[in-house]
Amino acid sequence: MFYAPYVTVEEPFVKGAPIFDMIDGNVYWVDSAYGGNQRGTFSSPMTTIDGAVNLCSAGNNDHIFVKAGHAESISTATALNLDIADVAIIGLGNGTDRPTVTLDTANTTTIPVTAANILVKNIIFNANFLNIAALFSLTTAKHFALVECQFKPAGASLNFVDIVDTNTTDNAADGLAIARCNWVDSATGSGSLVDSDADIDGLTALDNYVNLGVNGVLSAVAEVPAGKDTTNINVQRNTITRLVTASAVQVITWADTTTTNTGLCADNELRTLDTAGELVTTAGSNVSFYNNKSSSVAGAGGYLLPAADS
Repeated sequence: MFYAPYVTVEEPFVKGAPIFDMIDGNVYWVDSAYGGNQRGTFSSPMTTIDGAVNLCSAGNNDHIFVKAGHAESISTATALNLDIADVAIIGLGNGTDRPTVTLDTANTTTIPVTAANILVKNIIFNANFLNIAALFSLTTAKHFALVECQFKPAGASLNFVDIVDTNTTDNAADGLAIARCNWVDSATGSGSLVDSDADIDGLTALDNYVNLGVNGVLSAVAEVPAGKDTTNINVQRNTITRLVTASAVQVITWADTTTTNTGLCADNELRTLDTAGELVTTAGSNVSFYNNKSSSVAGAGGYLLPAADS
């Protein structure tokens, strides 16, 4: 169950196939295996996601379906632009058959998001370069959602530093949501799901599995700099492992702790190697905590963090 409508996609299906006449907007198809005349139809699909995005119209609630087995590489910060508002990009297939997008060539390679209400669902994203700074770079991009995606290295010593990086404009990334995603990477350069450089309202992280290498004391869900607030966060049911040995703030770190930060952090399961100083979020962050469990011992069931009040 989700508590924010923008992280759900209820496509109508019969026997697992979408009924496109019941979908708002236009439907476009993508398949890298097709080499003919590209029109964006099922039988004549675009060969890149960016090509399909360019066919969409803002405000039309268009859908892009990316066929199972699709594969493409992104080598610059301009090769794939999510710049049309109100578009859903949905990968088909399961497991390794899901569409794969590989970022390579430079650590500045990224996917810019410059429009509101964009959904990306069921796609594998590979890091094929060391310390790619951000998989997605958000500017004016309210209600951007990643659902059921996988983020992983293409090989040893290759990684994303952050999955989503915002710019410094306050509230330009309000409603950012990451749900049911999987990020496993042992690289020491791996950072956080969200590197927030501005105020955000409604940041949501639900049901994600995150297992990262040791990178100082960075929190797995978000890092928030000085002078910035995160209001109405909704962080629930995430499983997070980061085996740091000291001062582990495991979910969100705020440089400033003020009563302006608000929201809920509940039912998360956390693993660290810190035996004394671990926290769910920065102390004094003003969010509400319920039933979060943490452990620094392999095989242990975890204890309530923070402790229940009386």
